[in-house]
Amino acid sequence: MAKVKPFGAYHYNISRFGKDVTRFVAPPYDVIDGVLEKSLKDDRLNITHITLGNEDDSYEVAARRMCRWLHDEVLVHEKVDSFYVYEQTFQSPDKTPRVRSGIIGLVKLEDFSTGMVLPHERTIPKHKADRMELLSAVKGNTEQIFMLYDDPSGKIEEMLQSVRKREELLRFLDSEGVHHRIIRIAERDLIEKISSAMAPLKLLIADGHHRYETSLEYRDRMRAKNGHTDEEKPYDFVMATMVSFRNPGLVIYSTHRIVSGVDKGTLDSLQKSLREDFDMITVDSPESLADQISQGPDGSIGVWIPSMSLTQIAKPKGDLPKDQMERLSVQILQENVLKKRLGFTQEMLDKKVNIDYIKGTDTVMKIMSEGEHEICFFVKPPSADQVLAVAETGRKMPQKSTYFFPKIWSGTLIYLQ
Repeated sequence: MAKVKPFGAYHYNISRFGKDVTRFVAPPYDVIDGVLEKSLKDDRLNITHITLGNEDDSYEVAARRMCRWLHDEVLVHEKVDSFYVYEQTFQSPDKTPRVRSGIIGLVKLEDFSTGMVLPHERTIPKHKADRMELLSAVKGNTEQIFMLYDDPSGKIEEMLQSVRKREELLRFLDSEGVHHRIIRIAERDLIEKISSAMAPLKLLIADGHHRYETSLEYRDRMRAKNGHTDEEKPYDFVMATMVSFRNPGLVIYSTHRIVSGVDKGTLDSLQKSLREDFDMITVDSPESLADQISQGPDGSIGVWIPSMSLTQIAKPKGDLPKDQMERLSVQILQENVLKKRLGFTQEMLDKKVNIDYIKGTDTVMKIMSEGEHEICFFVKPPSADQVLAVAETGRKMPQKSTYFFPKIWSGTLIYLQ
């Protein structure tokens, strides 16, 4: 059974700064580029001074900085163990207003072998090593893992909806126009109902695979150091936002692939080679290509080669397999095109050698206009049902297969052990 429990969160001092924490919060560490990092760090109290450290600083310095913030009451501690509702209001790509709500709590760490917590993407050792340095220094979570659960009864969603009109603890508006609200749940009876309803459910990691696996390793290190007993310790838990698969605000975007370092001979032969396994359908423009792929059937890939004025849908010949993993356009692209035809190895994909993973058609268009990449591959995002189906088989999708929007922002709530 999964164990989800309330906790006393640390957060920015609303008595001192007010409930609007826009100046303090930040996107997850792994989506912040150098320009954004510099902008965020212009505020000396922004959470990125902890989550990313500062140039030439070790994370030990970041930990000492957090201690100063605690001493100076920049950060304060909620004394009562609580659950928290995290509500995000935004527009989907078709401009439809959406609201995604989830519950923030502590999830007991479980090895993947138990089947209670399911991963769905590959991880990269280098990124885990970086997060281990931060976790070991801070001894807690400055960011929430994003997890999904499937509750057919809808009871948890009903409980969250019953409190959403309460006055928020924290709020902010992010740079993409998403309104974020954090609402506290401290009533013991409601807390117990939520914990009980969550207990029989499996949890799937939507975002934060590296941080979850790092937390598992940290737990094991602490157990080896302190001796393992049946008594639960603070390091047996990780902070997470949990959202229902059935939440109407759950949205998955595409993460497209752009490729560089491809010689002219390979470009010239690629189209002919693709015809061996795919029906090639010409489309008017890259924008139309991206749209048709995102709205089209499983398995198809958009191929855009600007130097050849080529914008085509590559549709696999024959019927797709029933296996959900083999129906994904990211999987077909990785195995049948990147590896088979362009010579990528798994190590190259993991280290992003001559390949970048880009969210959003507008961003792709801007980068491709700079002329440093020869090919863009548009992919269809997997559905939430496909993500769950693949995870339940124990397999992992290619990295950057999913982009859940909005992101769970850092610096809202903090869990210190």
